[in-house]
Amino acid sequence: MDLGLAGRRAIVTGAGKGIGRAVVETLVNEGATVLAADLDPDCCAELDAMSNVRAAQVDMSAADAGNRLATLTHEVLGGLDILVNNVGAAPLRPGFLEVDDDAWRRTLDLNLMSVIRTVRAAIPLLSGSDAAAVVNVASTSGRYPEPMLVDYAASKAAVLSLTGALATEFGPAGIRVNAVSPGPTRTPLWDQPGGFADALAERHGLPREEAVAHHVRDVRKVALGRPATAQQVADAIVYLVSPRASHVTGTVLAVHGGMATHLM
Repeated sequence: MDLGLAGRRAIVTGAGKGIGRAVVETLVNEGATVLAADLDPDCCAELDAMSNVRAAQVDMSAADAGNRLATLTHEVLGGLDILVNNVGAAPLRPGFLEVDDDAWRRTLDLNLMSVIRTVRAAIPLLSGSDAAAVVNVASTSGRYPEPMLVDYAASKAAVLSLTGALATEFGPAGIRVNAVSPGPTRTPLWDQPGGFADALAERHGLPREEAVAHHVRDVRKVALGRPATAQQVADAIVYLVSPRASHVTGTVLAVHGGMATHLM
């Protein structure tokens, strides 16, 4: 299916790995040009080697990151049609009492304030597009929080609320704002040493892959019985920023394999 994205100009944050990388590749395959922001210099080098991608090594938790990206977008792309706020971190916590103020600030600066600052800086650019679209990557943890992700879950709940407010305010200006809310998604965050899969193995007292399967099926109760892939989440994101979703705004598209069993 042609999504109508040829010639569109996009920003993707947290673009080096996982969902962000899959979004960049999918947008490029659909004919878009992408400014891909990531903190990791090796990831930026890989992104820069791709056709129709310009990498920007940016710490998205910094107060000036949004303005830096907007300036670079104007210089490199000459305008903006699509913004995907994907950057985020999910630090694993022993519990609420072990998360001090500095840890809360780090999580909120990256997961929430980066979205606020980037959207604020991008609105003037998006206002010049005839098909402006923003997607904020939230998480089912924003609605189904648990202690081991307490600050992450709170930040993603705030992203969901922010998405609705932005959609209401900027809809009359032709800027659509939606969120994608992934459930368990097998990304490098899970598989890196000391990552989520290892934490689940320790938590459940099971071998690594058995612990992942138990968490997905029995704890999170994913109806499909398996985690999503980064590409499956990216496909939902790219659909929402495309003209195929031109009458969709203020929506949270859950990509969780049937995790919720109540009426939405």
